[in-house]
Amino acid sequence: MDDIETLLTTIRTFYAKLEQLRAMEGPEFVLAGRRETYKETLEDAYAAYGRLETIVDELGAELEYQHKRLDEGVRNYGTYDAQEKD
Repeated sequence: MDDIETLLTTIRTFYAKLEQLRAMEGPEFVLAGRRETYKETLEDAYAAYGRLETIVDELGAELEYQHKRLDEGVRNYGTYDAQEKD
């Protein structure tokens, strides 16, 4: 369950940072501190995106593992089921 919460939190963070970037306009960068805010927001967005990529890669690896594990079971026991039905 913690994995799901981590994923949801990361997605929310990414979308929040992306929304902040969408709201920014070029002319506001002349204001004090705006460039720094932009850079920090952009870095935070990329960091969240990197965490999402990592989580998705881990989920993909788990899916592949389960697929291979269950295919092995089908190969080993699938013929048993076919023989039992005869």
